[in-house]
Amino acid sequence: MQHVIPEIKQGNVDTFRSLFEELYPVLCVFTSRYTRNREQCEDIAQEVLLLYWERRDRFDHLFQVKSFLFTSARNRALNLIKREKVNRDFLRARRVESDEFYEENLVEQETYLLVRQAIRDLPPRSRTVIELSMEGLTTPEIALAMSISGGTVHSLKKTAYRKLREQLRDLYLVFLFSI
Repeated sequence: MQHVIPEIKQGNVDTFRSLFEELYPVLCVFTSRYTRNREQCEDIAQEVLLLYWERRDRFDHLFQVKSFLFTSARNRALNLIKREKVNRDFLRARRVESDEFYEENLVEQETYLLVRQAIRDLPPRSRTVIELSMEGLTTPEIALAMSISGGTVHSLKKTAYRKLREQLRDLYLVFLFSI
């Protein structure tokens, strides 16, 4: 394969095509280690091989060509990754700066405060059961933590949820009509 480089350097398109067909799949697989998008891998492999063709007069040995191709493919893949990250960050920043995001966040925080206030207004044992439940504890775990029976936990939850629904009913209607 070493003999193909001088032929390519002289502009032999058929020899370049043979080298292209041999190295293209290898470069695609190499690039796939950086990006999982098949089209991007194929584009990068094609671009670096064509770049080699444009600069073919600079290379005397196959080792130089392979080094150039793999380094160029790696750099293009890394640049692509950086560009995609910048685009994602930009889109996220635009979303965060939008009035819609501000309003959603404001409504969410106000809702959270109203729900927390409603929970604080519950009787102490009911409040504790709801808070532990919100932390992800199961009924048996809450019963153990509070030294009460599972049935009592169930009754306290049921009563607490009923009171919370009554207190937050107006809030639900506000959300229903704001959608």
